[in-house]
Amino acid sequence: MSLKNSKQNIEENIQQKINITPLANNHHKNFDNPENKLIRSFGRIKSRKLSDHKNFLLKNNFSQYQITNFSPNNSTNHLEIGCGFGDFIFNKAQQNPHINYYGFEPHINGIVHLLGMLDEKPLNNIFFTNQDIRLLNNNIPDGFFEQIYILFPDPWPKSKHYKRRLITTDFFDNFLARILKNHGKIIIATDHDDYKTWILHHILRSQKFTWLATDKNSWQNFPTDWVETKYQKKAITEGRTSVYIEIQKNYA
Repeated sequence: MSLKNSKQNIEENIQQKINITPLANNHHKNFDNPENKLIRSFGRIKSRKLSDHKNFLLKNNFSQYQITNFSPNNSTNHLEIGCGFGDFIFNKAQQNPHINYYGFEPHINGIVHLLGMLDEKPLNNIFFTNQDIRLLNNNIPDGFFEQIYILFPDPWPKSKHYKRRLITTDFFDNFLARILKNHGKIIIATDHDDYKTWILHHILRSQKFTWLATDKNSWQNFPTDWVETKYQKKAITEGRTSVYIEIQKNYA
């Protein structure tokens, strides 16, 4: 089967597979007015009680790396939305000192874990916050990022929670497209079968992005320099297959 036919089949069969009903975009429609309440797309913001050392890191080191602005410059900027425990963004920043990495992670334990790695190996090209990125929409300049990563986002598997899923066509076209450079790329990874189909459905509906897959290997295999996240390692251990989805912004 050709890739074109494969994509067409995904679009034709999506309704039966995951019972998608048209969304009113009510969880992303207020990008231009952050004061309006957005539906939460992430789970808990704190789990285990922080140790004295972790509280020290949060109190004394967080401000050094916390995002305060997005000043336009000539630097290359990459973004990770939901950076978890920071393994990916930390390793990428270490491997690519010429690139600035920005991370958003509401889970405070993840923030502290990243601060712990930076305490042992300080880096000057990594910035992050525990805020919801959608609330900072008006602060990010147009075309600020060259690449965006959304790795293993919460799949919200129950149908009543589909409205909480971060990835939608609206999120692609009315939020990410603006902050991404022309021909910039978004990298998405997930191990959740239902969410894989959901993501591809919303990509195929997008007017501003193109799926770059050319064959099965394009999205079933990860790049050789890939950094596995905690959640990806867990998926491998539990026998679940992860997919690598790469899309590119069309020239505006």
